[in-house]
Amino acid sequence: MFPVPWSGGGRRPGFYDSSAVLLRNANFYHSPANPKPPEPGPRPGLFEDLQFPADNSSLHGPGGASRFNIAISRWKRPQEICASPQFVVGGTTRTDICQGALGDCWFLSVIACLSLNKDVMKQVIPPNQGFGAGYSGCFRFKFWQYGQWVEVMVDDRLPTINNKLAFLYSKDNNEFWSPLLEKAYAKLKGCYESLYIGYPLEAMVDLTGGAPESFQIDEMPKDLWKFLKKLLEKGSIVCCAKSGPAGVLSEQGIVTGHAYSVTGVDQVQLKTSRVELVRVRNPWGRVEWNGAWSDGSAEWSQVSEQHYPQTVHLEDGEFWMSIEDFKKNFSSVEICHLSLEQLSNPDGKLKPWVQMIYEGRWVRGFSAGGNLHYKAKYYWMNPQFKLTLFEEDDDPDDPEVACTFLVVLMQKHRRRMRLKGVNFLYIGFDIFQADPAKAYLTFEDLQKAAPVLSTKEHKNTSEVALRGRLPPGHYVIVPSTANPNEEGEFLLRVFTEKGNVAVPVERNMSATDTPQVLPDLRHCPLPSAEDSRELFDKYCGSDEAISALELQKLLLEILQKTGLSEKWDQFGLDDCKSLISLTDNRGFGKMRFEGFSNLWSKICHWTQVFSQFDKNGSGTMESQEMFSALQAAGFHVDEFLMQLIGLRYADPDLTLSYVNFICCLMKLDTMIRAFKTMDKFGTGVVSIGYKEWLQMTMYS
Repeated sequence: MFPVPWSGGGRRPGFYDSSAVLLRNANFYHSPANPKPPEPGPRPGLFEDLQFPADNSSLHGPGGASRFNIAISRWKRPQEICASPQFVVGGTTRTDICQGALGDCWFLSVIACLSLNKDVMKQVIPPNQGFGAGYSGCFRFKFWQYGQWVEVMVDDRLPTINNKLAFLYSKDNNEFWSPLLEKAYAKLKGCYESLYIGYPLEAMVDLTGGAPESFQIDEMPKDLWKFLKKLLEKGSIVCCAKSGPAGVLSEQGIVTGHAYSVTGVDQVQLKTSRVELVRVRNPWGRVEWNGAWSDGSAEWSQVSEQHYPQTVHLEDGEFWMSIEDFKKNFSSVEICHLSLEQLSNPDGKLKPWVQMIYEGRWVRGFSAGGNLHYKAKYYWMNPQFKLTLFEEDDDPDDPEVACTFLVVLMQKHRRRMRLKGVNFLYIGFDIFQADPAKAYLTFEDLQKAAPVLSTKEHKNTSEVALRGRLPPGHYVIVPSTANPNEEGEFLLRVFTEKGNVAVPVERNMSATDTPQVLPDLRHCPLPSAEDSRELFDKYCGSDEAISALELQKLLLEILQKTGLSEKWDQFGLDDCKSLISLTDNRGFGKMRFEGFSNLWSKICHWTQVFSQFDKNGSGTMESQEMFSALQAAGFHVDEFLMQLIGLRYADPDLTLSYVNFICCLMKLDTMIRAFKTMDKFGTGVVSIGYKEWLQMTMYS
């Protein structure tokens, strides 16, 4: 990943002045061919986006100005800025992208690369939009978000300063697809300010759904020119940057901390040698490389005209440089690999990745185990995904039997949440060798195992990715946060060759009945049901049944006689109502002795289990012990159900009280048995009537 997020906006003394809107002169928008129009009032009937209004809330979000301060004159529609606005002029090209006063070069550099791929652009910018017939002031764009394409609709009111676009603008002064795309992306992320500083990889994924990959220059293949050539031939998006303080201009015209686009490669023939060249674009549209092979440099005089690259005289902001100068002047490269669905492949030469996508969550106390540092106590709680590699790489030049894959871990919704002071989590993952006979890696397995591959470190970025190469076999991927109990949603994507698969590990997925024969209860601290008959008769009425209030008194007396009332919490009236409702099939709100006897036998068994896992005698159980406690009680549940149990029954300090533990197991036991009863044919699917549904959900 790049050392720091890229901004490339704002005021840079001696460089760019945002008040002048990036050195655009007063005649940039208006000329005799395109005279300045009058300033009419808003045209009635045009769409106004109330979710992303033309005011300060769309600039800065709920917190007001904080990271950049731009004085917007007015929000204007394109026809208020120029005489003949067009959505697209001559196609969507990289020269349509010139950076304004917002520090979002990381986003603009990706659009510049994306404009070279017409198939992708059609996905992001739906056709048949414009200012002609049917114009309504509404424009639509699509972005890839966590596994699916999401449409974002905006109006065409754009922020301006002195009648000029404040942010992204096109070199063609009457073209507006690019600033409208920027506005839609700002809406997706929460506000314009949310685009201030970021990583190209994030925009690459949002605009393509592709697989991101990041390199430091010194980590890349030795034949870097050939590597870049293959990437561009496959339609990959490639961005680059030079590390250092943001906005510092070198003597040769390269800006540090700023995102550039790699838009092409070529070779030129000299008398005795060939020179490998790279074409790079600055999204600002100005400030270019002025060294060897730059525009008009002396090196071009050594090349005969027939050996020129296809394009020599480049647009503002784009330039050629040798591959050696590229290595010296850029320190990082970010790549987004596109799939077959995003690329036209008429000759079938491309061999894209096969993509598998899975959603997951880190839930405090249940599936947020932290990194390997917390291996002994918490790490085993993290979600697991099984990776099966069968088909080896098809590379005749490589004798090694191995399978290449790419794992991408993305945290969801964090950029938008950042506006509310919620930062990106530090995330990463490890890959372990796995036993094909085992469903998942247990606590004991992880104590003994060492990962075969890991991300270098946990990073607070939207995504972390790792390209791996392993022998055919079975492996397990364990995604984690840097620290235990950090909550968040994530998307895990695995890209492999055909024939290889990745699936989520579901721990003990099948739900089964509790054992028919309960364990020996001789050491249970509670009396048996028969020994409690006298107490039951004491509290039951003439109908030989007890109500919730009578059950509460009965349970309190038993716990007091055994001394457990001082150690554990007591059953409340609502708890007792829940226990009765789960055993009351007739809806009377009372419990006869047969029902009490069945309930009490289970409570005795579950009390033994609770005592076993209340290791310090505090009267509570740590939430991370719940998996093992449920197994000891005879239940088998999946990880998602465990998270629901935690949300419903765990206290804020991530412990379960004795009463919550008993009520949880009673509910789980009853629901499993009810399902088994209704699933008469063992299909795993039940049909339930409206009345039955209400009874099960309202009275339980």
